[in-house]
Amino acid sequence: MRGYLRKIRKTRPHETILERARKRARRQGFPYTLRRQDIALPARCPVLGIPLRVGQSRSPASPSLDRIDPGQGYVPGNVRVISDHANKLKGNRRLADIRSMSLKGPLARRAKYQAVAAYMEREALLVEVRQKAAQEPRPDNPWQVIADFLEQRFRHFSV
Repeated sequence: MRGYLRKIRKTRPHETILERARKRARRQGFPYTLRRQDIALPARCPVLGIPLRVGQSRSPASPSLDRIDPGQGYVPGNVRVISDHANKLKGNRRLADIRSMSLKGPLARRAKYQAVAAYMEREALLVEVRQKAAQEPRPDNPWQVIADFLEQRFRHFSV
């Protein structure tokens, strides 16, 4: 059984990520409406820039599904694949807390907290643009064009 699961992790990483998220959502009472096309698995962590290690045992470089707004659950537009290490640094902290840790936290981790803060700022910008796009639902809405552009850039953002 262990060999089979290892093979699935390596050959179908999206399924593994989605299945883990579905179990966490059920256990923690969060909404879950994700499908395969709702997540992109980048080669590098969009927060720390480290290569993601797919199909291996859990490590700081393993892909991890981040809930951008932890209260919204696992829904399209609220998740991003980042490294396990970046996700643990972020936790359920607010942007103000992460900024504070980037200035006053352990010296060895300050640069990483700065990267997490920059990631959270990018995602907050995308949320704001999406809200503006939703206010004017029309085909030529410039806010929707900007939101689509930012989504594509942030999916594969590299530090």
